Amino acid sequence: MKETLKRIKADVILSAILCVALGVILMIWPTQVTKVLCYILAAILCVMGIGHIISYMRNKLESRLGLATGIALVILGVWILVQPLNFAKIFPVVIGVVLLMHGLEDLRMTIEAKQNGDTAWGILLLITILNFAFGILLIWKAIEMVQIAMVIVGIALIYDGLSDLFVVYRVAGAVKAAKQAAEAIDVEAVEEDSEENE
Repeated sequence: MKETLKRIKADVILSAILCVALGVILMIWPTQVTKVLCYILAAILCVMGIGHIISYMRNKLESRLGLATGIALVILGVWILVQPLNFAKIFPVVIGVVLLMHGLEDLRMTIEAKQNGDTAWGILLLITILNFAFGILLIWKAIEMVQIAMVIVGIALIYDGLSDLFVVYRVAGAVKAAKQAAEAIDVEAVEEDSEENE
């Protein structure tokens, strides 16, 4: 359970905070931020691609899939650098996919909360469904108008981050309560054994 709590705090909370921050920025400066994000993503993809290629060149015993992946990443990165606005049109779709993935993670944590006796698991399930809805909305509608889409992305990211924080809070509380209940049962069992021995 300790490992679960640490994982929740390290991964989900950080991701949620970043989502909220990015969401606020996108709502304030949708067009400018879109270009900057495209350039940053392009640079990251190029670096990753070059890394794959270098790794393959150093150790040619590795699968050629690594080389192919590296070349594909570099090509994609260069394309985004040259055509950032074209990529911006599909950026909301990328965010939509991310939200769907977050929705799956929230669903897993909701199930975990229910298994640990959290009575508010129904609310968590509703939050998860809304996450899925935002993701589908972005994938379905966001291509129509990029600037409006960026505002929608911002709202969706803020909701995603805040909902993740709430889900984490409930799951962490349920896990902690279950642990305390288990420890209390163990203590009672030890006390009963001691009384019987006396």
